[in-house]
Amino acid sequence: MKMKSKVKRSESSGRALNGLTGPYQQDDLKRIQGRYSPASILLITVTGIAVAEVIAMIVVYSFRHMPYYQQVAIDATVMTVIVFPILYFLSFRPILQHVSQRYQVERVLKSRLRIVQYANTHTLAELLQFTLDELESLTGSMAGYFHFVGADQKTIELQAWSTNTIQNICKVEGLISHYSLEKAGVWADCVRQRKVVIHNDYASLPDRKGLPDGHARIVREMAVPIMRDEKIMSVLGMGNKPKNYTSRDVEVVSTLADFTWDIIKQKQAADAQRESDEKFRTLANWTYDWELWLDPEGRIIYTSPSCERITGYGTEEFMADPNLLIRITHPDERDFYEKHHELVHDMLAGVEKVEYRIVSLSGEEHWVEHICRPVFGEDERYLGRRVSNRDITQRKQAERELVEQNRKERILTETIHTMQLDIARDLHDTIGQNIGFLRMKLEYLSGKSRIKKTELLNELQTMTDAANESYDLIRGTLAVLQSGDSSDLFLIFSRYAEQIVERSGIEVNFSTDGTPKVMAPKRMRQLFYIFREALTNIEKHAQASRVSIVIGWGDGCLNLTITDDGKGFNPFEVPYGSHYGLKFMKERAGLLNGSLNVHSAVGSGTRLVIEVPYE
Repeated sequence: MKMKSKVKRSESSGRALNGLTGPYQQDDLKRIQGRYSPASILLITVTGIAVAEVIAMIVVYSFRHMPYYQQVAIDATVMTVIVFPILYFLSFRPILQHVSQRYQVERVLKSRLRIVQYANTHTLAELLQFTLDELESLTGSMAGYFHFVGADQKTIELQAWSTNTIQNICKVEGLISHYSLEKAGVWADCVRQRKVVIHNDYASLPDRKGLPDGHARIVREMAVPIMRDEKIMSVLGMGNKPKNYTSRDVEVVSTLADFTWDIIKQKQAADAQRESDEKFRTLANWTYDWELWLDPEGRIIYTSPSCERITGYGTEEFMADPNLLIRITHPDERDFYEKHHELVHDMLAGVEKVEYRIVSLSGEEHWVEHICRPVFGEDERYLGRRVSNRDITQRKQAERELVEQNRKERILTETIHTMQLDIARDLHDTIGQNIGFLRMKLEYLSGKSRIKKTELLNELQTMTDAANESYDLIRGTLAVLQSGDSSDLFLIFSRYAEQIVERSGIEVNFSTDGTPKVMAPKRMRQLFYIFREALTNIEKHAQASRVSIVIGWGDGCLNLTITDDGKGFNPFEVPYGSHYGLKFMKERAGLLNGSLNVHSAVGSGTRLVIEVPYE
């Protein structure tokens, strides 16, 4: 409906401009043209001459007694006196008025054409000033202004002055852009009275409020309101015409102002639309994320330039080939994305959020967070889907690093916990038992009031052996804990073996085969516990005199072989006191994904073969 009313108003403005609005309407002009057509003028002329001739003949007849030349003179005089006024008032004068009006119409039409052409290539402010310059030329004025009236009908918004006003007349500085209607001068009476006002004797007006310093002297002025829907939209004023303003000036200014206002509204609407388009296009084009609009058929209506930053392909390439969206998807996820892409055909599909990988023009993989939703017009017509793609490659990398860090921390925590359990078990099984033994012996000796010297010496020797064993165990454990190099394994094992030799006198032969391989400290520690338990069992139970230890660095695992010449035993009938040690060693080997094999027979010694992978 708004569009229809604008069209009707534009049509009425166009009709008014074909013939000036006001007292002389288009019908009046046609009536003038019909009344004084060439045939009418000829008829008026012949009739006038005939009437004049009849009157002249009657007058001459009255003076028939006079000489002939005098009668001719009287006839000519009467004809002249009667014919000229008749021809002037009934023919020449209307023709001159008609020519004048046609000239004025042509000037207005030309001005209208210039305004339309000017509006296409200039700003609104320039258009207002150009309109004022045109009206000054049409009315002969020396000054002009074009101001808007606020929606509240109480505020004047200063907009434009004519070129001559700015350059040669008004020198006021610091003009405010708007002020209240109550503070406006007598020119604003056109708003208060809602009609055209003409002040041809400005100096004599009793209600004028004076002019600011630098303002031009006003001799006469005319203010014309422009109205739409019973509201005053703007005021166009002319001033300082050398002659008084007339209704003809009102017609010219009103007509052209009314026409120009429609152009102004169209210009404002176009400028607003252009500004809005620029605003939203700037917003869309400068988004860091990749924004798209797909129509219901899957064609790309819009894609932001960020697509090139993420994919390496420009907007033109995506617009020309919508299937490029699918082709850049990672091969492992292409089927998934093609299925998701089908949502563009479903207007009932809601907001969807997925993550997938794409392969850029340079071959790099990028993770994309994809959010899409349906788009509808004001008439609820389905327009496709709006898509927002965000490059989350760095976030995915950070997530992977965080997962890896958490995994390492979990492993570290488990390793530390395992180490704590190992140390606690080791302290309990070895040093703890020795300390318990020493405490028991001390309590035994403190409870004796008398004791033989030989018995005391034996007890002290036993306690000394237990203390030395504990000391050696602590030294060995600390050596393993402080070592981070698997090449130290031979040195650690040999030093501990030397301690056994010093305590028990057993001969130990130590050798190694192959090049040391990298082994984690945790595995070295577990292997040391097995080695230590094996030597402890030999020392306490085997009654051996010689022990052979060989460390073999194989390709995939470490082989530790311990052989003694002791009394041996039946592996299927483990003597009491030794079964705990064997069980302990097998559990340790199992924790390392290794194996422990016992080869022994009564009277033939014992051989332990331990195989442990490096990792």
